[in-house]
Amino acid sequence: MSLVHRPRFTAPIPAVTAVSPSVPRWGHVSRTVSHYGTVASVLAIYPPDSTGAERRLAEANRFFTPLALGGGVVVWVGLCAVGVPPLLATLALTAVLLPVGFSLSRRARDIRQRTVTLAASRSGLHEESAQERSQQRRLDTIAEALQDAAYACRQGVISRQEFDRAWRAAYVHAGGNTSAVS
Repeated sequence: MSLVHRPRFTAPIPAVTAVSPSVPRWGHVSRTVSHYGTVASVLAIYPPDSTGAERRLAEANRFFTPLALGGGVVVWVGLCAVGVPPLLATLALTAVLLPVGFSLSRRARDIRQRTVTLAASRSGLHEESAQERSQQRRLDTIAEALQDAAYACRQGVISRQEFDRAWRAAYVHAGGNTSAVS
């Protein structure tokens, strides 16, 4: 939550011109709030030189564990409901999900290692320090710049090359290796 107001691109989509082709998935922002009001923010920026397949692998790896756990419980209950012994259902699900998870994790290792991650946390129980405010402001500024650039590219306000420049700049600013981006 940035304290600095930045206007967002809000140009309507022209009916005659086509919206620019898909903007690559640059990364993600996630925020979680704990029981006592602590807000933890994480910004992950994929390397601009990564391929679409690598970014899809990173996204699949990111969502695999929660989906496997949730889906696994549902399937386990379903298997038990149709008469499969609980231990056998557990072993069958483990035999299917673990190899898939390991394979996915191994294939996404390269992009995960090159992904730049920023984190910030603010406590709900005490006044935040200047360092915490600075970390949060930096994370928010970079995330907003990337989200604005992606939105503007989708709307046709900026070109794909301009989006790529914004992505590279955000990656470098967030701490990415400049030699990998050149």
